[in-house]
Amino acid sequence: MKSNVQFREIQKQDDAAICTIIKKALEEYHDNLPGTAYYDPELAHLSQFYLANPKRTYLVVTNNGTVIGGCGIGETSVQGVAEVQKLYLSAETRGKGIGKKLLQLCEERAKNLGYHKLYIETLSNMTSALGLYHHVGFKQLEKPLINSQHTTCDIWLSKTI
Repeated sequence: MKSNVQFREIQKQDDAAICTIIKKALEEYHDNLPGTAYYDPELAHLSQFYLANPKRTYLVVTNNGTVIGGCGIGETSVQGVAEVQKLYLSAETRGKGIGKKLLQLCEERAKNLGYHKLYIETLSNMTSALGLYHHVGFKQLEKPLINSQHTTCDIWLSKTI
C-alpha cells in the first residue's frame, strides 16, 4: 500500500481515533496513571478543546485518510510560552520522522500565534520522545515552568523559538 501522509487541523471526526492512539501509547509505556494525559477531561473531545481558543492548535497526521497521530500547542500561564501537548503516534508510525515534522509544524504555528518559547512536560520512561525533543533543540529544565494537572510528569523541557 502506498503511503499518503498528510498533516491538518483536528476535526470532530478525529476525536475517537486520536483518543485511542494516546491511550494505547500510555498503556504501552505503563503510563496510564492519574496525573497523565490519560485522564485529561478533554481527551475524548480534543477538537472542541483546541478549536475553542485561537491561541491553541492541534494537528493530526493521516496516512491514506486514517489518523495515525497528532500534536498540539496551547497557551500557558507564562506570557509568550506555548505548551507542546499530546504528541502521540500509533506504534507502527514511530521512528519515521513524522513526530519531528509534527513538532516543526507546531513550532511554526506557535511563532505565527506570537509565542516565543515552547514548553513540554513528559515522562522519563518515554526515551524515544525525549531523544526527539533533544534532537530538535529542547533543553531540559530542573523543575516545571508552570503548574500543571500532569503531576506524574517528571521531565520538563523548553525551547526558544
